Amino acid sequence: MNNRLFRWLIRLYFWILILLLAIFVKAPYDFMAFNTFLGYLPIEIGFQLRRFNDRRALAFWLLLLLWLIFYPNAPYVVTDLMHLSWLQPHTSVNGILKSDPVIWLIFAMMIICAFTCLVLGTLSLEQTARQLTMLTTPHHPWIKNCWIVLFSLTVGVGIYIGRFLRLHSIYLLFTPSWFFNQLLGIWSIKMIEFVLIMAVMQLIIYLLLKLFQHASTEVL
Repeated sequence: MNNRLFRWLIRLYFWILILLLAIFVKAPYDFMAFNTFLGYLPIEIGFQLRRFNDRRALAFWLLLLLWLIFYPNAPYVVTDLMHLSWLQPHTSVNGILKSDPVIWLIFAMMIICAFTCLVLGTLSLEQTARQLTMLTTPHHPWIKNCWIVLFSLTVGVGIYIGRFLRLHSIYLLFTPSWFFNQLLGIWSIKMIEFVLIMAVMQLIIYLLLKLFQHASTEVL
């Protein structure tokens, strides 16, 4: 499968998924369509980033910055799974799960969204780190791993901001000074622990994908 066809399949998949969410998933889970759209944005920006494979191109650096701002939205969708508790899926008898199809439909849709955004977001992370390394330090390919670790830590901070300060990436574009002022009071031991947990989660997903790719190559 060529890269262009792959990109269009990913776009079509997200568009259909977001449409289904908007149609079938109602309150209080109607936020999933918007959050999934935000999770798709960095993946699309990553596609566009490949068109500017020149470190002298201003468009490359602007898109890279835009990708970095929106990238935490992809793994952020995983934290929406915490809202599954709203479903109250257990009966009052011995904690047995309910068989209500509505509950399981919402559960399935949220798992699909979280898995999709996390996995495809991680692929975008690797591609962006590889491209950045090739353009800036082509003779030191190991630096790609440094970028991945750094971006993963950024993910943790971004998720914390979105989950606990309720700030979206869009605020950074339109009110950057106000946005950064909000960051001054968030630093604490618990915040750093949260960031590290999210970063480690991202890195584990990345390593698992690399192992899967390696195993697939070995089989072929």
